[in-house]
Amino acid sequence: MINILIVDDNPGFRKRVGDYLVSCDGYEIIGEASDGEEAISLALDLNPDLVLMDVRMGGMNGLNATQRMKDEIPEVKIIILSKYDLHEYREAARIRGASGYVVKMSMADDLLPTIQQVMNGKVN
Repeated sequence: MINILIVDDNPGFRKRVGDYLVSCDGYEIIGEASDGEEAISLALDLNPDLVLMDVRMGGMNGLNATQRMKDEIPEVKIIILSKYDLHEYREAARIRGASGYVVKMSMADDLLPTIQQVMNGKVN
C-alpha cells in the first residue's frame, strides 16, 4: 500500500485525485493539505510514502515546500502536479528534490505510470 498526501489549494481537485487513486488497488490517501506549510506539517506527522504537490498555491508554493520537505524527510517521494507544462517549472522541481512532474491535463494517462516509476526509484 502506498500512503499518499495530496497537496493542492483546490479542494475539489484534491477530492477527484483522491477518489481516483483509492479506486485503484494499492493506494491510500492519508491526508490532504491546501498549501506548502500545511503540507510540511502533515508530512512530518503522517510520514507519507508519496506527496502529490501542486506548484502554485497561496502561502508557501509547491516548489519551496518540496525543498523544505526533502530537507526534513529525505526519503519521501514527491511528484509535482501542475497545469503548466513548462521546462523551467520541471527543472526547478527537479533541483528542489521532486522525483516526478505530471501536467494536470494529462493526469489520466500519466499519473499512475509516474507514481510507479517514482516508487521504483526512477526519476521522471
